[in-house]
Amino acid sequence: MANDVTFTRPEYDAALNRWRLVRDVCKGSEAIKAGKERYLPKPNPDDKSAANTARYEDYLKRAVFYNATGRTKHSLVGAAFRTWPTLTVPGALEYVAKDIDGQGVSIYQQSQSVTGHLLEVGRHGLLVDYASVKSGTVSKADEQSGRARANIASYPAEAIRNWKTRKVGAQHLLSLIVLREDVDIDTDDGFGSEKVVQYRVLRLDDAGTYTQEVWQEGPSATLMVTPAFSPLNGSGQPWWLIPFQFLGSENNDTSIDDAPLYDMAEVNIGHYRNSADYEDSAYFAGQPQFWISGLDEAWRDHLEANGIYVGSRAPLTLPKDGSCGFAQPEPNTLVKEAMDAKKEDMVSLGARLIERGSAVKTATQADNDSAAEHSVLSLIVSNVSEAYTQCLVWMAEFSNAPGETAYKINQDFTQVSLDAAIMSALFNAVQAGRVPESDFWQYLRDRGVIDAEKTDEEIRGELESSPAGLALGGD
Repeated sequence: MANDVTFTRPEYDAALNRWRLVRDVCKGSEAIKAGKERYLPKPNPDDKSAANTARYEDYLKRAVFYNATGRTKHSLVGAAFRTWPTLTVPGALEYVAKDIDGQGVSIYQQSQSVTGHLLEVGRHGLLVDYASVKSGTVSKADEQSGRARANIASYPAEAIRNWKTRKVGAQHLLSLIVLREDVDIDTDDGFGSEKVVQYRVLRLDDAGTYTQEVWQEGPSATLMVTPAFSPLNGSGQPWWLIPFQFLGSENNDTSIDDAPLYDMAEVNIGHYRNSADYEDSAYFAGQPQFWISGLDEAWRDHLEANGIYVGSRAPLTLPKDGSCGFAQPEPNTLVKEAMDAKKEDMVSLGARLIERGSAVKTATQADNDSAAEHSVLSLIVSNVSEAYTQCLVWMAEFSNAPGETAYKINQDFTQVSLDAAIMSALFNAVQAGRVPESDFWQYLRDRGVIDAEKTDEEIRGELESSPAGLALGGD
């Protein structure tokens, strides 16, 4: 197994099935039904006949998947980003507000996606890097010309296949990260493309220098490796750590945390299976059955010869003591009750993700909180905020951009209203010089009055150039 870049850690392998379940459930009906027997077993799996196979296909089509888990995930992400996060960066990094990954995705959009990933599987990764250039290393001229600049690449849990740490002084530092990537390669005609798998290997070598190398699939599924290179910081020096940040639903270390939506996804699959049985019984026994009794053979033959018509305009003659009617099956209440119970369970499980608990936070996570209680969602949001703050620090080092860096997502998930009395009092306090105008603007950002992506300088410039001539500074 030496030099096997495709190696995966045992805990990674153990988590894959859980991750796939939650991912498919959150994607919805199409992904679940494409999984066929993985999520909906055949009623008679030992019958390999064509008739049984066709019956299973009908059984699968009639099943209804109620995507409570996916809707819960989107609702929780929406609650976390109901008010815009606070971003503080030096001028050289202001571009992250609109493009943090080199592909036009803003830090707000990327962090929303990361929060959704953590709710699904409880694990994610962020890599701070320069966009690749032909030379393999990045110069200051590359950065200034726009050919390359610091960015953050986002990696789902499934892409982080291998990792190692080692103790350096008093710290435990990452010494190896292997990331699986799917890249598009143009075909010879210049129009099409094909997917190629590659592995990005991040190492901290014995000398304490961070290096990168890429292993890419070549002809006959062989792996070809590019020469290792050492990214440099803004001072032109090699990195002494790997600027890769793990994120988790519990903490941001290398361990694999629980998937917050896994329990709900399991119940969701159970509800789907109950639905398949319910719809199957409704199809086969749901229509009323017409019946006739009290016939002798002569009447039977008479009716068969002349046909039987049922309805208010087609009276049916019967012999003495003959009778007819409709047999209506009783509702399949057992399966329906099982579905209703599971729906209530999903509501309860979803609510628990946002309810406050009693676990203890770190000092940073407890900052600005009124209590040490927290919900699963608030802890995830705190972890995302801390991870992006660290990544922004690394980006500043890449770009040699001194200044404060911070990113904070709101952890108050209650509806925020605009209080006119408070707003008036704050405005008067700003005019009197008792409250900084930047704090007043932040109050308005949190309540959606001011665009969260506008900087203080942009707001000040717009106010100074407006016809009203509003100047909060006091002139």
